[in-house]
Amino acid sequence: MLHVFLSVLPIFCLVLTGFVIKRLLPHTELWQGIEKLVYYLFFPVLLILEVSKANFSDGGLLQALIAPFIATLMIAAIIFISKYIFNIENRLFTSIFQGGTRYNSYVFIALSQSLFGDAGIILAGVFMAYMIITVNILCITVMNVYGSNQGTKKGIVTILVALFKNPLIIGVLIGLVLNGLEIQITGAIKQYLSYLGNTATPLSLMSVGAGLIIMMDAKKMLGICYAIGLKLLVMPIITVTLLYFLGSSGLPANIALLFAAMPSAGNAYILSRQMGGDSEAMASIITWSTLLSIVTIPIVIGLFEF
Repeated sequence: MLHVFLSVLPIFCLVLTGFVIKRLLPHTELWQGIEKLVYYLFFPVLLILEVSKANFSDGGLLQALIAPFIATLMIAAIIFISKYIFNIENRLFTSIFQGGTRYNSYVFIALSQSLFGDAGIILAGVFMAYMIITVNILCITVMNVYGSNQGTKKGIVTILVALFKNPLIIGVLIGLVLNGLEIQITGAIKQYLSYLGNTATPLSLMSVGAGLIIMMDAKKMLGICYAIGLKLLVMPIITVTLLYFLGSSGLPANIALLFAAMPSAGNAYILSRQMGGDSEAMASIITWSTLLSIVTIPIVIGLFEF
């Protein structure tokens, strides 16, 4: 567990660095530019490089992919049942739902690399490619139905088109095509792309820190804590149970477990503002799940590592 904590610590130091620098350089345009570079260029390049040279012969990959998918659907069902048992107000419900089901892809890739090396990045890319679609369909559907800004409703075709324009998915797909055609990236091109890809992790983590908003609405504290508990504790426990049940092991199982232990995603705040969710509660869930995951991730990986 100490080894995992020491591997996780530098990642969250970068998050803290971003939080501090944002307070010293509070230029919104600067941080928006950094995040766009990471999202549209640096991370897709990193995924292309790693996925293109991957070996997908590991027999435990399918079971590992299934576990977080089912776990996410179970968490979604728990939150839906809770809404009607406890009569949770619609806007707060949307934030609890996003907080319990969304994951931070930047932290996921960074920790996959830190804990499991290049092989970890490869599998992280595969996990993200299909979970981005799953989670976004769930969350946007909930926002369409329960968000207060009904003028921003999106049809299923619009959602799917937007998802397949996602740069991270595009990066993984390009990598898979190159992999399938056995086209190797070598020489000067590989070195150039490596420079770009190596930039992704530090800048993405600092942008995560820059986006943290330290706040807590006391009136909504129960709902906020509920979402965080589901995301950081219940999701990993369900995933571990499923992984054992499905007989998954090795690196794929560890990546699945790491995925389940991720804090909530920062883009949930943007979607909440756009579609009439409780953006203040969403900001609290994102911030405190990120900070608390410094403790929960080492515990989860240390206790259940496959």
